[in-house]
Amino acid sequence: MVQAPGWLLRVFTPLFARHIARELSARHPGIGPHQAGEKMRAELLARLGRAPNEDESRLIDAVVARFPKEGDSSPETEKPVSAWVLVAANLVPLAGVLFWGWDAFALVALFWMENVVVGVFFILRMLCLDPRDPALWLGKLFMVPFFCFHYGMFTGLHGVFVFSLLGGESYGVRGFEVLAPAVRAAGDYGLWLPLAVLTASHLFSFVWNFLYRGEFRRAGLSSLMSQPYGRVVVLHVAVILGGIGAMALGSPLWALLVLLAMKIGLDVKAHLKEHSPKREGQAHRNP
Repeated sequence: MVQAPGWLLRVFTPLFARHIARELSARHPGIGPHQAGEKMRAELLARLGRAPNEDESRLIDAVVARFPKEGDSSPETEKPVSAWVLVAANLVPLAGVLFWGWDAFALVALFWMENVVVGVFFILRMLCLDPRDPALWLGKLFMVPFFCFHYGMFTGLHGVFVFSLLGGESYGVRGFEVLAPAVRAAGDYGLWLPLAVLTASHLFSFVWNFLYRGEFRRAGLSSLMSQPYGRVVVLHVAVILGGIGAMALGSPLWALLVLLAMKIGLDVKAHLKEHSPKREGQAHRNP
């Protein structure tokens, strides 16, 4: 238990709780959150001969809330609800391919716009991360603006590549001004509705996984900063290469369906990995 004045313990309970949860998780692999809480209560009783007081009980509850849930079902055996929502949202572009005359460029442009949405939700995650921890807010003051700049540059360069290479002269990019060709492409191909549906799926995941299931108490700030890059790189290298191949073939229906199926598969795999208990445990050990 932390030996500190009551007022200090109340102010820094989230910080102490995160540290204690990491230590207990490292020392006792496989222990669950409620077992950790019982262990702390038993240790307090053995050392001081009494039950925890109000401040100590609050700290124990905070440790339990921030403990990585290693005992949860693994993503290989139980897909989160948000994964099915993501699959359903990714099926909306299928209507664009089948009924709205989309080509490979329209699909890749839509998926690039989705990357912008993903970045916005990761900013929200970092801002909502353990909001009662004052020490963590000091890290956010630096990390959130840095992420906005770095991810913005990364996504902007990616957009220049997408619109210049696949969009042709109609959607050419001047310098780094990718917003104008993106808006034109969204209007020409009717991408606003599919983008809104994909945005809604990410909003559901944010509310369901991060807020309701309590990931905001257990996630690490540095881990949240790195997660979207892995998704963007792995997913869009495959999607862009597939898009180039589909355009070279004249965007036949079968090639667009393969491209869409590949994107859904990679998206779901990244989503399950992102919300797995193992990922939570790693984030907890490396905040």
